[in-house]
Amino acid sequence: MPANTDLRWLKPAELKGAARRFSEFCKTDIKQQASADEQFDVETYNKSVKLIVDKLKASRETIKKVSE
Repeated sequence: MPANTDLRWLKPAELKGAARRFSEFCKTDIKQQASADEQFDVETYNKSVKLIVDKLKASRETIKKVSE
């Protein structure tokens, strides 16, 4: 298993709502995917996680602004 599957940059405790739940899932899922599939592309997974977490955070911020 590649050494860079721990997603050190991803800090679920610093996130809220769906972004937190998604990041917690990804931190365990990446290890499972890497061990189950020798063709698994860790870099693509990392980029995808970052994109989705950013979108979820932005969505939460938009909803927060609208409800104020």
